[in-house]
Amino acid sequence: MKIVRSAEAAWQNAVSHGAFEGRRKELGGTKLSCGLWELPPGKKSFPLHRHHVAEEALFVMSGKAKVRTSEGESAIGPGDFVSFPAGGVAHQLINDGAETLVYLAISNPGGVDIVEYPDSGKVASSVGSGPDRKRFVFKADKQADYWDGES
Repeated sequence: MKIVRSAEAAWQNAVSHGAFEGRRKELGGTKLSCGLWELPPGKKSFPLHRHHVAEEALFVMSGKAKVRTSEGESAIGPGDFVSFPAGGVAHQLINDGAETLVYLAISNPGGVDIVEYPDSGKVASSVGSGPDRKRFVFKADKQADYWDGES
């Protein structure tokens, strides 16, 4: 058993790139990872993406935002739980409100994943976790043929 006192955990800048921003308090877990996130007004969480192996979910603690998916946008607020099954719709959080969105994010990383980014046409694969994780990102239309370079 491990108890994490979230009030004592430090916020870490996790995402900061143009329209994308977010702070995270790592709460732990290995097969079931959990973090407390803040998404400031006017910012997006991550690029629109779909995990093919990892399942993700979030629980809104405070604030309001929209979940953008490949099927449209849905408003979310305090007490809302949203799940993103592996291989499901691509998703992204957009804070179009006036206050910071605070949410609990949960995932089962499993050490291996394939992620699609529909807006930019990228595909990423990752192996491992933490600072030793290896990530490979490429444009989906630039894939090599399976037999390229083989005799």
